[in-house]
Amino acid sequence: MGLIDKLKSKFVSADGTFNPPDASFATRPDTVYAPVSGVIIPLEEVNDEVISAGLIGNGYGILPTGTGVLYAPVNGRIAATTVTNHSIGIATHDGIEVLIHIGIGTVNMNGKGFRRFVESNDEVRAGQVLMTFDVDAIKSAGYDEVVACVVSNPDAFKKIRHVGASGTLIGDRPLVKVGDPLLTVKK
Repeated sequence: MGLIDKLKSKFVSADGTFNPPDASFATRPDTVYAPVSGVIIPLEEVNDEVISAGLIGNGYGILPTGTGVLYAPVNGRIAATTVTNHSIGIATHDGIEVLIHIGIGTVNMNGKGFRRFVESNDEVRAGQVLMTFDVDAIKSAGYDEVVACVVSNPDAFKKIRHVGASGTLIGDRPLVKVGDPLLTVKK
């Protein structure tokens, strides 16, 4: 078995499904990190009335680039999953509740193109793979692929700072990679 075959066997199971590796980055307990790589957009510009009004929380939208792999943006416990795998909630031990919602209208896909690697009440660490999603399938189904990452309990904190920024811009918008700081909370 050559080097390429050894590497491939690490990330592809016997049945041919892709098993992405975890990401590794330094973390702080008061910070929410980017769960996907992509272009940041303000929540107000997300094409969903509930998300854009901030009704699910305070954070960012991210237009994903590259593969559709969703990583844990914090250390904590999986607080909620959905049968359609289009969203997931994580609660940190410091009281931050993070909600990640993949796509707009993707609940109607009934889980097609999504694969979850964790269950409710699992302990996770920042950078751990939570799920994969097929960006092309989302677009083909006629839905927006934007990933919303928010602190869903903003009233529990004095301030939530939006720190998602990058020296790299695409169309005047910052590009972030998995593990870049997005939000910091202050009690």
